Order: sequence, then C-alpha cells, then structure tokens
Amino acid sequence: MNQGNTPNSGLNSSSIDLFNDGGKMLGHYQLTGLNSLAADPHSCTREFGCGYTKYTYRTNNFICERTLACKPSTNPYDGFPAFLLTVKLRNTTGKMLKVSYNESVVAHYEMMEQQRKSVQNKIVKYQNTVSLNKQQNIIKADIKGIASDPLLFPDKTSASIADGYPPSLFLKALSSNTRLKNESGNDRDELSATTIIKLKAHEEISIRYIIGYSFGTGFDSMEVICDGIQSAIDETNNQNDFNADWLKVLPRFPKESDTLLRNEMIWHAYNLEAMTKYNDYYKETEIPQGTVYDYDWGIHASARDHMQHALASVYYNPGLTRSVLRYMIKKTTPWGEIRLIEAGYGMANAGSYFTSDQQLYFFQLLSEYLRVTGDYRFLEEQVDNYPLSAGYKTSVLQATENCFKFLRDEIGIGRHGLVRLMNSDWNDAIYYIVRAPYNRTLYNGESHMNSAMAIVELDNLIDQLKSLASKSDFTTMQAQLDRLTASMGAYRDNLNTAFFRDLGDRNFSRRMYFNGRSYGDENLFLEPQTHMMRMKELPESKKLALLKELKERVYNGEKLGAREQQAPEFEDEEFDRGSRENGGFWYALNGPLIIGISMFDKPEAWRLLKKMSFGNYSHYFPNYWSSYWSASDNVESSLIPMEGLPDQTGDYSDIPVYCAHPHAWLLYCYYKLTEDYVNVSRR
Repeated sequence: MNQGNTPNSGLNSSSIDLFNDGGKMLGHYQLTGLNSLAADPHSCTREFGCGYTKYTYRTNNFICERTLACKPSTNPYDGFPAFLLTVKLRNTTGKMLKVSYNESVVAHYEMMEQQRKSVQNKIVKYQNTVSLNKQQNIIKADIKGIASDPLLFPDKTSASIADGYPPSLFLKALSSNTRLKNESGNDRDELSATTIIKLKAHEEISIRYIIGYSFGTGFDSMEVICDGIQSAIDETNNQNDFNADWLKVLPRFPKESDTLLRNEMIWHAYNLEAMTKYNDYYKETEIPQGTVYDYDWGIHASARDHMQHALASVYYNPGLTRSVLRYMIKKTTPWGEIRLIEAGYGMANAGSYFTSDQQLYFFQLLSEYLRVTGDYRFLEEQVDNYPLSAGYKTSVLQATENCFKFLRDEIGIGRHGLVRLMNSDWNDAIYYIVRAPYNRTLYNGESHMNSAMAIVELDNLIDQLKSLASKSDFTTMQAQLDRLTASMGAYRDNLNTAFFRDLGDRNFSRRMYFNGRSYGDENLFLEPQTHMMRMKELPESKKLALLKELKERVYNGEKLGAREQQAPEFEDEEFDRGSRENGGFWYALNGPLIIGISMFDKPEAWRLLKKMSFGNYSHYFPNYWSSYWSASDNVESSLIPMEGLPDQTGDYSDIPVYCAHPHAWLLYCYYKLTEDYVNVSRR
C-alpha cells in the first residue's frame, strides 16, 4: 500500500516540531527512519507484544510514547484491516510548549511480484484518486490499476495474474486540532495529519489516528472499521493496546507450569492469528507462509504449507481451520488437483511444479479437524471448486473423494509400489537440485516420504470416516462412505506392503528412487523417517532402533533438532552442504518426528520440543534478533559456519524472516503432547 523506493520498504513519516510559548522553534525531531530518534537506543526504547508495538522517545524537553496496535478478528470473515496509532506527549520542562505532531503515509501501491521490475516492464501501473471528508475527518486514496491489455483484469470478479482493484488506503484523525492534507507527486500521494497542541508544564496529552485499508471505497465503509476500533477503546477505558480483546481470542494454557514455555506458546498462537489473511477473491482466510513467498516474491505458496499452518488452530480456533479447509477446496479442481500457488488476484496454478503430496496434507488437516472437534456435519457442506467462475460445487466429502482418486490415479505408484515423486514432494528442490533430464525423472521417481505419509494419514482419515459411518444421522452418506473407506483401505494396504518390503531389515527408510538410482541407502534423509515413526504397523522395537539411528546420524551436534540429511550429498552453488534442502534444520520435519516419538516415549518428545523452542534458539543464538520472535522455515545446521541463520545464499539474506512454520509446528506439537488436558475452543 505504501511501497518505498527499494524492494520491501515502505514510505511513512512521523515527526515533531517543537516551539516555546513565544513561537520560537526549539527543534525538529524525526521519529521514523534510519536517521531518526528511533535508530538511537539512547533516545528510544522499543517494546513489542501481542497486537502492539510501542516506541518511547526521550529528549531534554519531552517524552513521546508512540503505540501502534491492532484489534484481533473474532471470526475469519469479519476483521479490522487497520491499526490504532496513539501518541502520548509529555512536557518534561517547567514551561509551556507548543507541539506540531505530523503523521503521514504515502499511497504508492505496488504488487510485490513486480517490485523489482523496471517501469517499462511492469504489466500494470497504479493511479490514486485522493479525497477528504472533513465531517468524518478521513482522508483516503482510491487506487486503480491501469494496464494496456484489456483482458488482464476485465472486471473485479475475474481471477487475474495482476491486481486491478486494490483496496483504498485511508487515514482518520480521532483528535481535534488536526489538519488533514495531501501532497501529490507523480504516482504517489502523501496522506498526512498534523495536530497542533499546547502542553502546560509537565502536562501529558494523547492524540490518536487510525490508518488502514478498505475493500469498500466509500467513506462509510472506512467509518465502520474505525467505529469497531473506537468502540474497543471505549470498552477498555481508553487502553491503547487492545489487550483485553487479545485475551479473549488467544489460548492461555493455564495448566502449563513452565512460565517461559507458556508465554512462548501464547506468542506462537498470536503470530498465527496475526499472520492470518483474508482473501477477497476466495472469501476465505488462511495462514500464509510469509518469508520469501508472501513478503518478497509476492506469491502465495504453497498449499501444503497453508494446511500445515492450520493444524494447531483445530484446538484454539476451529472456525479458522474450517475456513482454511474451504479455501483449499476452492483451490481444488473438480478432479482433485489442489492448485499449488496463487499470484495476483485469485490466480492459482502449479507454477513449475507437478507436486505429488498436496492431497496428503489436505487429508491430514481434515482428519485432525474431524477428530478434535467432532464436527462431522462439515463433510456435508457444499463448497466451490476451482475455477470459481465455473460455478461448480462439491460437498467436502466429495472433494475428499476427488483428492483421493487424484492421488491414486493421477499421481499413482511406481514399479516398487511406492507413491510416485513426480517432480517434487515436500522437498520441492528435488527437481532442480539434481541436474537430471526431466523426461527420465517425472514419471519414474518414487517417494518414500509420500508413501510413509500416505500410510499414516489415510489410516487417520479412514478412522474418522468410519466413525462417521457408524452414526445413525448420517445414513444418506453411508454408501459413499463405505465405498471411499474401502477403496482407501485397499490402496493403503498395498502401499503398506510395498513400503515394508522395501524397508526389509533396515532401521531407517530410503529417501526416494530418482533418476535411475536410490537415495538414502546409507545416508539417512530425515523426511520419510518423520512419518515412519508414526506408523502403527512399525513395532516399538523398530521405532527405538530408528530413534537411535536418528540421534547418531542427524541429531548429533545440532542445537535445535535433527537436520535434513546426515551427510549432505547434493552439489549445487545455491545449496551449501548443511543449508536448506541439503542438510538444513526444518521445523516442518522435526514437528512430525516429535509427534511420532511421543507415541512411545513422551519424555523424550518433550525434550525435543523444548530443544526446538524459541527459548532454546535464543539461548544458543542470543545475537540473532529473529530468534526472539520468529524464524524462517529452515535455518543453517551445524555443518556450516552460519549455523542458526536463515539461508545466506542469494537474496535470502535480504528477505523478511517472519514465517508461520515455526509457530505452527511448535504450537501443534505442544497441543498434541498435552492433548489429555486441552479444552478445545469452539470459536
């Protein structure tokens, strides 16, 4: 909404002009930016918490406390896309002071997909129309996409690779003595508010603004958002941080005696809620990956990630889980293919990938939702399929059947009886980290990870569907349930037989068959072991033997958890040994492993969960600022000098590291380990 002059930057400003009672200027103080008081730790302290951030500036004449706070949503379809800005100014002198406080945000819309392109190569440009409503004290910029291609976004309802109808940016002043204005320049407009106040000696005064966006372009649409925020201020006796509202929506974990662990789990739940985004095209909400996908490249990827992120919400916000599941079905074709990536406005495609595992993550989330909430009526709900313009709907149960048939028939199995790899499973680097002819790998590869995951997740889903089939009030679905569970069961049995035949007397599974050879015969890859540990057919003695192998081969020397490979064997200039898919540490791999270990050794699972925690991360890497509040989906393992950092190759060192993966897996594992005394929210 306020794209800066460099990628991933913004354009906004806060400043104070200070005068004595006679009108003489005492100083100009910039509060934001690299050359401001905020950049000086002696002049500014910073505090961050659930839903707010506070900057406190100190000078010889005044103290300024600047708090930005967001009100949480109570359901996935109604929220407040704006923040409250409260500025407290205190005169620390014994004389009258006159203060001119200025807050501004620049309306300069840009799609992240094209933020690094030259002006002539951008497929769409944006034009602002600024207007002011003095009665409501709101200034807004309505933004319109301009493109030479008439088919790029013919109307607001059409899916498009480009965003033609962005929301409107607005600024509202809640305090009197405020003047709103606009300063135009080329393709950007500076929406600013200037508040003039006089402060008596040692007096403190607060001024407030609301800054946000609205999909409705009318001033009344913005006023509705502002009224919701204003009412929350009134209800909490003029509090600035919406603390009471966040206490209502976040899990509290009252039975957790470890204060550090309890606070960390609340923080993980908060981050998942805060990252959650409503999609105006699909009319649903989900939790994005963040990091390089959403916050740098501008693509919404990938579907498997979004389903993993919602696993914990089945416990504390099942309404959000339902919306994520609907979202996934709306990105699924009538024949069961789940579209991997979104870009622009509702445009979903496979990108370069023909993935082989998206349906497995759908089964995982759906079965967990049914198991924890018991909301079997959800299976009867009718949901749109992709593309939405076709008007095709299926029940959730029918969508589940379609996804299973896609797994069985389209992805299929290879000559060893294992689920085919196609060009990528969870490890979407496979098809370009190994320089192999595409035609020799796409249809011949087999994934031990997919196979182990399918065995586990189909078993869980079959249990839930059979439980439903036994209920007398679901008789209309009986025949379909019987057919589906029988077909799933037969497929799973054959897969289980093939997997154990391939395993033989080995203690750990191979990784894959790819490009005419097997991977993981001697070198342990973590991916399949995480699901193998959860197989009910694997005897406990074999699980203990597997755990011993894991400790010796991929846990040894690691500070956070098991790395992806024992001895990284891929050669690629973008994949250092010990980095990313070539031996890095991944939350999405360690999470399922902890859950598997908890099934036979809960104390060890607890130890490994705490090892993976942010508390442990910040203990070992106290100078990595990201370790205190978020992380990338993976960090460098002990095998390379940059241990604990996100991948340091290419542009990865420049991107925001905020990611849902660590929050989702740490919280979900905690819930699984404490499931016997968890109370499920019905929100």
